[in-house]
Amino acid sequence: MNGNEGHFDEMTALLYLESQLDADRAHETAQHLAHCAECRSLLRSLERESDWLRESMAADDEPIPARLGNIPGHSAVQWIWIAAFGLMAGGAYTLWNGIIEPWYAQAQQAGFSQGNILTMLFFSGAFWKGWDAMRSLMEFMAAATLGIVAIWLLRRRWRHVTAMAFVMSGLVAMLVLPAATNAAEVRHGDPSFTLPAGQTVNTDLIVVGADRTEVDGTVQGDLIVFSNSITVNGHVTGDILAFGQTIRVDGPVDGNVRVMCQTLSLNSTIGKNVSAWAESVEMDQKAAVGGSVILGSGNADLGGRVAGDFLALSGDIDIDGSLGRNATIRAEALTIGPDADISGHTKYVGRRQPQIAAGAKLGSPIQTTIRKRGPDYAQARYYWHQTMEWGASFLFGLVVLLIAPVFFGNVVQQSNKVAPAIGLGVLFLIAIPVAAIFACITIVGLGLGVAAILLYLVALYSTQVFVGSWIGEKLLGLGSGIGSAIGRLALGLVILRGLRILPYVGWLVTLVMLLWGLGALALTFHRMARRKAPMEALVAH
Repeated sequence: MNGNEGHFDEMTALLYLESQLDADRAHETAQHLAHCAECRSLLRSLERESDWLRESMAADDEPIPARLGNIPGHSAVQWIWIAAFGLMAGGAYTLWNGIIEPWYAQAQQAGFSQGNILTMLFFSGAFWKGWDAMRSLMEFMAAATLGIVAIWLLRRRWRHVTAMAFVMSGLVAMLVLPAATNAAEVRHGDPSFTLPAGQTVNTDLIVVGADRTEVDGTVQGDLIVFSNSITVNGHVTGDILAFGQTIRVDGPVDGNVRVMCQTLSLNSTIGKNVSAWAESVEMDQKAAVGGSVILGSGNADLGGRVAGDFLALSGDIDIDGSLGRNATIRAEALTIGPDADISGHTKYVGRRQPQIAAGAKLGSPIQTTIRKRGPDYAQARYYWHQTMEWGASFLFGLVVLLIAPVFFGNVVQQSNKVAPAIGLGVLFLIAIPVAAIFACITIVGLGLGVAAILLYLVALYSTQVFVGSWIGEKLLGLGSGIGSAIGRLALGLVILRGLRILPYVGWLVTLVMLLWGLGALALTFHRMARRKAPMEALVAH
């Protein structure tokens, strides 16, 4: 405080507004503001003067003119809202008819219940027959999702949006959560866990924190295990849901087997379906699966008998068993042994022609599609797709620019901090999906996790818009008016698109763009939070 009757001076007020005071001095200032009306009036006046000064300088120093920073009136943005919600409605309709409904029908045919629909989506997404059109759909959905993002950016409607988010999260949770079951028995490994032979667990069994888990007894319910090494020799009447390094199933399972591991070995009878995401999968000749098998693996050796469909995304696949229905395979190489018996149709997409032994029995000739490595630059369709992708990103960026010009300009401005932005981008690129997945595992956080993943995908898509505008600004320079901002956006996106299709280095350009743009978004949100803190504290007092 200064000597003027205990009030602080203008310099102290400015430092407090910019959050530049040390902790003790800031606390002292906040306490003084709580009971001093004169100093609160001074603080408000200085904040208004700072805003006026920034607005007067924005036309020359910021990529977006200050006059665009004001929130447009209702009549000015009415057509934007109509377009945004129209895109959102069209995207939702396309999403349901093009993805969700076919996936759900496929899940029912494969014997998956509604409670396991998330697992089905995770393991069968790579094998969906309409996957080739997914890229164009995602471009359209990026623009469609803009309606949600635009609502979120309008701070005056934040409370209503929060309520809507909770309602939507609850609806999502109701759709995907399985029916309530009896309380499970939870066991902790110290450091290992063993269910001895002859012992029975009459409910679901959950094993966590074990380095090695061995189940020799009977589980009258589901078996859920998080362990380094997992061996199941006993009888499981429900499903097996397991996460580990090595998983071996030697005992009968009446339900499904759904695992994520490094090595999976199946040597018994599985009553329903098998879904596995693993480095290596081995199915013994004596193994039998009553339903379908869905694999995502580095390599797979399939013996035994599968009564249903077989869907696989893998490196190398060897089939030397019997398949009761169709096989859809996307792999580097496919080998069909002499004891193989495939009753249905077989579709194979790979790098090399399939190797078929003389004694193999096939219900029909294999429909083979040989994929070339990398994009085909000789095809005009490739450049048409690139043009469409540029148009989708430009439309997305244009709507963001029109609806939230201040936010758009702040993100582009934060892109000038290249090294900090890339550093934060590395952190958030990894941390957000991990946190969202952990949230989805918990019952309470499922809706929040799904919403976080959707917003994360939108943020990743938007990185090209902000980085492209930054590139256009550096090449064309600062300008005034909405036309110059649109021109910088269009030019930057063209340059980014050209760099990303370059052989050998295109993937590196895309990675840097994602990290850079994601970090700039994080810096912008951090700056917005810091600017709000002093006045929120003042209002609270």
